[in-house]
Order: sequence, then structure tokens, then C-alpha cells
Amino acid sequence: MKVLVVHGEKGTLTCLADQLSTWYVEKCTTGLEGLLAAKVTTYDMIICTQNLQIITGVEMVRSIRNLSLNRNKPVIFLADGHETEGLVRVYQMLNASLLTLDEVSAMNNLKIE
Repeated sequence: MKVLVVHGEKGTLTCLADQLSTWYVEKCTTGLEGLLAAKVTTYDMIICTQNLQIITGVEMVRSIRNLSLNRNKPVIFLADGHETEGLVRVYQMLNASLLTLDEVSAMNNLKIE
């Protein structure tokens, strides 16, 4: 499984990559890096946060949804505990899931092919 993980905090990025170590994980630290990676590579899943540099997570995912390579791939936004109702609705409109870091960490036991 190939996963794109986009997060501005390198410690969290490393933690996520370690938790998902049985999968191929591509790490990016800005929304623009994530968007550029998604333009040239097909991923099975994208994990990101809203608070990214250069472009936000929502802007990145909205652009990815318009790309043919990753248009229908599952997207998971990492919850930071400050999500407003409006932001949660935007995530739903983008067909993205909202999970905590602990929930994503538990995903390393999944058998997805």
C-alpha cells in the first residue's frame, strides 16, 4: 500500500511513518509538496492535516480531487481538536474522513491490498 502523509510537524510525520512502516510512506511537510507529489504519483491513501504551510490541507485535497491520478483515493484529515462545524462539513464535502492520531496509529494492523 502506498500512502502520502502530509504534516508540518516533522515529529508527527516521523511517528506516522513509523506506525505505517509496513506500507510505502511518502512524507511531505507542506501542502504544496503534497499536491505536487499527488500530481505525479498514484497513492492508495492520503493522510494530512488542515494546518499546512503554503496551501492548507483543504486547498490541497480540493486540488487533488480535481486530479485524475488520486481523484477517488481515500483522504484522512488528522483531527487536532479544534475543528469547527463548518470545517467538518468541508471535510465531508471533500469525501474525507476525520481521525485522531491514535486512530491512524492503530491502522498498522490493517490488511489492505
